[in-house]
Amino acid sequence: MMKNKAIFLIITIAAFVGFIQSCNSKSDEIFPEISVSKPMNGNIFDNGDTIIFQALFSDDSKLMYAEVILVDKANIPKLPVFTITPDKNPFSITGSYIISDPLLPGGIYQLRFRTSDGTNVTNNFIDIQIHELDQQLLYPLIVTHPETNRWEAYSLTAANIWKEIYSYTGDYSGSAVNSAASQFYICGIVQSDLTAVKLPEGKFLWSVKPEIHQSQRWFEGITFDNTMLYVSCAEGNIRGYDNTGSEIYKTETYPNASPSHSAKTKNFVVGYFEDNFSKSKSLVAFHNEGGKMIQDKYIFTEVVGLHHIENDNILVFSNSTGQSEISLYDGTANTFSLLHLFYDGTFFETAVIDKNNFLISGSTGLYWFRMNTNSLISFSTEMINCQVAFDPLTQLIYASNSSILKVIDFPSGSTVESYSVPGPAVDLHLVYNK
Repeated sequence: MMKNKAIFLIITIAAFVGFIQSCNSKSDEIFPEISVSKPMNGNIFDNGDTIIFQALFSDDSKLMYAEVILVDKANIPKLPVFTITPDKNPFSITGSYIISDPLLPGGIYQLRFRTSDGTNVTNNFIDIQIHELDQQLLYPLIVTHPETNRWEAYSLTAANIWKEIYSYTGDYSGSAVNSAASQFYICGIVQSDLTAVKLPEGKFLWSVKPEIHQSQRWFEGITFDNTMLYVSCAEGNIRGYDNTGSEIYKTETYPNASPSHSAKTKNFVVGYFEDNFSKSKSLVAFHNEGGKMIQDKYIFTEVVGLHHIENDNILVFSNSTGQSEISLYDGTANTFSLLHLFYDGTFFETAVIDKNNFLISGSTGLYWFRMNTNSLISFSTEMINCQVAFDPLTQLIYASNSSILKVIDFPSGSTVESYSVPGPAVDLHLVYNK
């Protein structure tokens, strides 16, 4: 009996305490307020502008945070968030927000102001218009080989002076440029890392070390395509890296062979492979999502250039015993068809003008291939086995050999400008603002 009374007393006290607490704690039904004075609804900005904002955040309770972020009309963030912890209430802030993505499409966006008191969240949306950034050529970039195991990369400044942005001692396999992320990539074969630096200053960003393979090689070639850096590895696969250095793609391993050139199509990543023992050559198609090997095609020539045309078609430039070939690989049908034979030398490097026109640097000069007429036209006999790139914005060709960089008008072939280069050029890239 005494035990029951004690239990009843405990329950009564607990209920009383709970009642007192519930009376003392009132639910917070008051939402914070945000008053924005800058920018105004309808303000117009260019990509790269700095938005000056001014806002007042207030509430009857302590504010936990205040933030500003650019979102689209579906409230999806498009740029990094600006966050600050208010030290008083009301809290007034004046700050700057940079439109920092050069690839941001033009259109109507919203600057979202947000705050919370820990219970309630308030948003205030300001409509703004952002003009898309026009693509512009910033500068050519060359990689030089001034001495044994010494490699240097230079950019051409507005004052027509070559500025060194990166150098290292080791071996060399290739380089690539990601203009959208302002990144430059360079790698060796086995002695040197795959390294990314920030353009234009050349600040180190990240690196990937070569792995161990029986051939005592590793990085066999790199190419940048849209948003991914594709790296051919001696292990027999092609790997994809994002601009943070994270591996986000890897093909199945094609046994006993090493890839070099690669190209991405609608459905495939196609690599050119050479057997480590027999030296037989193949084009191998992997699914461009999961990396599964789909098919391979045995070929007889040594590939120097692969360029995606449309769907799963690739234009193949290759050499064989003193002559050259231009062929078409159809990844859908897994067929390889000869388009054009060239008997007057070998191909060295290729570049895309558009889906119908291509540049070829070779042992007898610079050539222009027109796919719709299947014709190969001599363009310049001066630039032999040169590095070549094409600027579609100005319709200018950039061609560099051991001593000079020439800028050539297309299609007239006349030289517009020429520059001495700081060393024998082994690679040439054009860097854009987006």
